[in-house]
Amino acid sequence: MTSEDELDDQNPILARHRKEKKDLRAKMTAMKKAAKSGNKQKLKETNAECEKMEKEQEERHKQELAAEQTPPTEAPPPVEAPPIVPEEEGPPEENDDEEGGVANKFYKTLHISSKNAKKQAKKKEQAEKMKAAQAADKEKAKNKDSERHQEKATIKMLLTKDHLRMIEISADGDCMYNSLVHQLQEEGIEISVRKLRKACGQYMREHKDDVAPFIADTDVDTSAQKTSDEKWEKYLEGVEKPADQGGVWGGELELRAISQHYKKVILVYRAEGPHKIGAEFESAEDRPLRIVYLRLAYTLGEHYNSTELD
Repeated sequence: MTSEDELDDQNPILARHRKEKKDLRAKMTAMKKAAKSGNKQKLKETNAECEKMEKEQEERHKQELAAEQTPPTEAPPPVEAPPIVPEEEGPPEENDDEEGGVANKFYKTLHISSKNAKKQAKKKEQAEKMKAAQAADKEKAKNKDSERHQEKATIKMLLTKDHLRMIEISADGDCMYNSLVHQLQEEGIEISVRKLRKACGQYMREHKDDVAPFIADTDVDTSAQKTSDEKWEKYLEGVEKPADQGGVWGGELELRAISQHYKKVILVYRAEGPHKIGAEFESAEDRPLRIVYLRLAYTLGEHYNSTELD
């Protein structure tokens, strides 16, 4: 495993950022390719929009990493009670209070030195900082839950408009493929995740010139010992294997490959709005494959669900 892969295992946010960058590159390439068929003004506007999307993604990634890298405050050591020091024995003193006199003579008042007072103040300050940090963590978690809830509510509204409801898919690393398997089976096409991954990989192999330029080295392997062909094969192995055998998550490139292979429109419902892939296959007789993309569903990264008529 490369050092970059090890970092991703330790911080799943970096893995998600890599994948989001890869998907954005594929999306921008498709946008620019479509814009070339229009006028120069359209191409200029598309380039500006792509640049804006890149900057927004970069800024969001920086904010997420900064939020995750805030060091937690260590818990302060427990505060010990001051010791009670008995007085040295001496001749008994007279005291008019017969009941409390003996007890009052046995103990003396402990005076805390200025050095101990500073330690107590420092411990109190640490305790207050810990309390503030815990409150901030709770607020952060609350905000994250609120964002997840808002994302699901927005998508639910989009699905309701199209008379659809969301079907939960297991978060096992094959969620995108499982969502499409469910959709294809609804169309009478019997397929499994393993076969769908194989079909996706096969299409990519047969159209290497159309796919390979959009895959960065960081999406394949950073090993300097591997040739470009070896890196390409390594990427395809991740596409073709199920997640429990080392397969990688699917994304924009894989969705486009499956759309081209089956010559079907894939409609992805997202909080930003529906995203159509393979628009050239759109027809009144053939409904699109409708799946849901959730960016905030889980801590480890994005998730795909399927849909059905409500």
